[in-house]
Amino acid sequence: MNTGRRTGWKWLAGPALVAAAVTWAPTGWAAPADLARLIEAAKQEGEVHYIDALNQPKTQALLERAFRKKYGLPDSFTFTHTLRGTGEVVATVQQEIKAGQHTIDLVWVGAPAFFKAAAKEGHLLPYVPTEWKRYEPAAKRAGIEVDPPNWIAPAAYAFVPVWNRKCPGFASVQIKRWQDMLNPAFRGKAQIGDVRKSFTFAATWAGMEGTLGKDFIPRYVEITQPAIFFRTEESLQKVMSCEFPIQLWQLSGRVYQRVQEDPTLDLGVAWPEEGVVLLGVPMAILKGSQRPNAAKLLMEFLLSEEGMSAFITGEGVFSLREGFQIPAAVKKYTPDIGTVKAMPVNWGALTIPEVRRIQNEFRKILRVD
Repeated sequence: MNTGRRTGWKWLAGPALVAAAVTWAPTGWAAPADLARLIEAAKQEGEVHYIDALNQPKTQALLERAFRKKYGLPDSFTFTHTLRGTGEVVATVQQEIKAGQHTIDLVWVGAPAFFKAAAKEGHLLPYVPTEWKRYEPAAKRAGIEVDPPNWIAPAAYAFVPVWNRKCPGFASVQIKRWQDMLNPAFRGKAQIGDVRKSFTFAATWAGMEGTLGKDFIPRYVEITQPAIFFRTEESLQKVMSCEFPIQLWQLSGRVYQRVQEDPTLDLGVAWPEEGVVLLGVPMAILKGSQRPNAAKLLMEFLLSEEGMSAFITGEGVFSLREGFQIPAAVKKYTPDIGTVKAMPVNWGALTIPEVRRIQNEFRKILRVD
């Protein structure tokens, strides 16, 4: 049922309505009084498509249900989501930009180097949703890079050690410090994320080098001879099956998701005392979007109380929204971001060429192509 309000805008329809919405708030900052016409313009466009590297199908279902309910979107409105790895997200969007053929409206991925380059080249549509003011203070405190109105980051996550206590030899494992991962008992049983395919793994590598020293990861590789996995879902499955019971980098939210499905699991999650690399998850609207109003409405939703609640309930990562109440089930695995020690990262130096250098270093140390 279409419940969107038209108060004060009944005389606008079709192209006239869309044109009016496109030209509102020229500075890119949303005003609450303009939300009604943005909703109507989005309905006229009839579709929105975003791409990311995090949201699982169950999370997308939660988001879609809440999105439609909040704005009274009709059944005919199409809400499309594409899930890829971080590197694949960036490559897909770059291909569309280069071809000048846009099917994607909003990109949401932990690759600030991509957003910086895209903003510099004029490929992002400036826009700041109304609720951003509730996120910006936490982003600053956490040292998460943002560049409104080009791109913002309402959420974050970190890769942390995870292991399966039910596997032989792992019942009493405790990881208090990153150095505890340098254990010969883990040889042939450990994992590492595939830095070759991931901007976020590369950023984590850079942050850990800065805090733990350049020899930490080479020592981890030498001592444990880890298997390499890319997708967090696949690597966690390897932990659960005891094929590779411990991993250097996993999302605490993935553990939360699996325990929700199977409460009998006994998976350890560590937040080492040296800190973790907090990875902001930036989002932006692409300038070539064919549905800019629907994209703006989606961004408004994702930063709303309802949108953030659906997202965190689904993914179990950090919300940067001030005053946000973390569900108890999530908090068991992902603490309040204010309690987490962040490793310093020189985000300005983490350019796309630097990411490629790190990826080549990974190839050298892991002896892979």
